[in-house]
Amino acid sequence: MHDSDTHPDRYGFALDPRFRSVLRPFGVRDPSEAEVVLDADRLLVRFGHWSLATPVRNLAGARVTGPFAASKVLGPRLSLADRGLTFGTSTERGVCIRFHRPVPGLEPLGVLRHPAVTVTVRDPDALAAAVERHAAAAPDRTPGRTPHRPEPTPQPGPLRRAAAIARYPAGLALSTARYVRCAGRIERSEAAGDATDRPPALPDGSLDAHLTTAEEGSGPLLHRTFRVLIRGARVDAAGLVDRLCADPDRAAPSEVASFRKLRGRLGELQAGDEYVVRMPAPWSGPVRVVARDATSFRFATLAGHIEAGQIEFRARDVDGGLEFGVEAWSRPGDGPAAVVFDRLGIGKEIQLHMWTQFCLAACRVAGGRSVGPIRVHTRRCAWPPTP
Repeated sequence: MHDSDTHPDRYGFALDPRFRSVLRPFGVRDPSEAEVVLDADRLLVRFGHWSLATPVRNLAGARVTGPFAASKVLGPRLSLADRGLTFGTSTERGVCIRFHRPVPGLEPLGVLRHPAVTVTVRDPDALAAAVERHAAAAPDRTPGRTPHRPEPTPQPGPLRRAAAIARYPAGLALSTARYVRCAGRIERSEAAGDATDRPPALPDGSLDAHLTTAEEGSGPLLHRTFRVLIRGARVDAAGLVDRLCADPDRAAPSEVASFRKLRGRLGELQAGDEYVVRMPAPWSGPVRVVARDATSFRFATLAGHIEAGQIEFRARDVDGGLEFGVEAWSRPGDGPAAVVFDRLGIGKEIQLHMWTQFCLAACRVAGGRSVGPIRVHTRRCAWPPTP
């Protein structure tokens, strides 16, 4: 076992005395204010007022580079050619660390993302070797093709995609009307969360560079459940889930959202399949199936999703009918999303509308009707949750 499996490896920056006055405004005044920390879970770069962090599964490789021109390396630097980030304290040598998916690091909102970072540490050979070791051990070294990702699913043509986009303006009006009409049926409750609200563990082998976990999100954790009781259903719990798995889009509020399968066979839902939830917004919701059994299926978010976490859909047989529910464990995906979700509350309301409508549509898919209120319970806690 390598030491980093139990204790983090720390790599200090090579502070060239000639450039101390140049580095001081960036918050790098002495060696303690700039370092790279690498352990079994993540890579962390601290550089004065800046920091960059990413899971080790996102490490694609590293190489030693240099020497550099002082005008191109000192301080935090952005490459206009490829958006690569540099944290530099010396012109001698450094390490260019590449990522499977770009990560934020230069500006606080996380809008700008970088495919690589160059760091001028004292021992570049050791850091490059450590990153390569982690990259070689990662479950996914080839973006787009992994043992857990099926072949791409054939996609609709441009006319069908254009028609889907064209319906959104009218869909927003219809969605608003539905939201107002259903508001009286929604029974809300909220409580403070704790460590029991963490997302469930991901199945072995499902975590790779494409998945985004709650640890990678921003802001508080929201653990939400949406439940509805169904009477007169023509199928049992397993039958309802089978129908939804054949086509999740049949229960989506189609005026504002639609499920499109990206990977896997049409007409079924299996672990490893991937979907994108299209919405009339600057973002979409790419997800992967990480669990499927007779009465439930669970998605995990992929890179590019506005949230980071998991969501599960499940049905169960109860006296006189069925209960269908949606349970979500998520954090906003980045700083701007945290503002939309937590500060403004817009994201929470969109999420509430989407999944309450999904629950009501599941009643119709089951061939029954909903009775009683739609129960929505939210537990909110700071990250990381405490007992």
